[in-house]
Amino acid sequence: MLEREVLEREVLERETPAKREAPTKREAPTKRETPGQTQPAADDPRTALLKHPNLWRAGELSRQRDPGLATGYATLDDHLPGAGWPANGLVELLLPCAGIGELRLLLPALAELSRRQQRWVAWVNPPFIPYAPALQAAGVDINKILLIHPRQHDEALWALERACRSGTCSAALAWLDESKLKLKDTQRLQVAAKQGGTLTCLLRPHSARQQPSMAELRLALEATNSLGRARLDIVKRRGGWPLEDLEVSLCGRTPHPPGLVAQQMAAWQEARHAQLSDSAAAGNGPTVPVH
Repeated sequence: MLEREVLEREVLERETPAKREAPTKREAPTKRETPGQTQPAADDPRTALLKHPNLWRAGELSRQRDPGLATGYATLDDHLPGAGWPANGLVELLLPCAGIGELRLLLPALAELSRRQQRWVAWVNPPFIPYAPALQAAGVDINKILLIHPRQHDEALWALERACRSGTCSAALAWLDESKLKLKDTQRLQVAAKQGGTLTCLLRPHSARQQPSMAELRLALEATNSLGRARLDIVKRRGGWPLEDLEVSLCGRTPHPPGLVAQQMAAWQEARHAQLSDSAAAGNGPTVPVH
């Protein structure tokens, strides 16, 4: 019996140090960070996902990787991702009516693109014929202007998508049939603009504000009581929250004196009248000049 007790005591003495060291080996799990504090390792798939350029993260407006195209209005640039229009994406201008300054808002960017790139600036189904002298006075290269007048909505949508996707247009403006424009159409246009590197702008009625859209930037434009000023609501922007009541001054964009503009307009009207007369005499009917 005595020998058995001695053996048991020796066994206990040998096991005791191991048991005492066991907690020290399990201390690491007790020092783990909480789930909210853990960071994925460099080889973790989540790391690549968080760095993906197409991942939208609220509150990171200033961290956009792709630089935008300056609008020409510093007040607006300060609130846009990339500090300007998306160089290759879909933009929507939501308007209560035509002619409240939407083109003056776009002119600085159109002038920059037409001078810097050897690509077209396409106008698809515009409600009015663009006035060439005013465009030229604003710095737009009118030799790059391409007017497209489709007969129906499907043709207009097809022409716009092809113009964006082809890579031959630096910018494309379009006035489509709102009653037939679908969400999937805006998705196709967004993809086409990305593929072709085209600043694509849809000019839509103000009622479309409540409709979903895949455009990465949506601006609602309103006229104000002050001459030459417009009020903007940023309905949707990439990497930021909506913003309301942003005022932009649209004055001072035309450096040429009024007298010169009047002379250019008279010359343009005379040339257009002569072109329409020649077309009618040839039996071809009226045509729309590119410029």
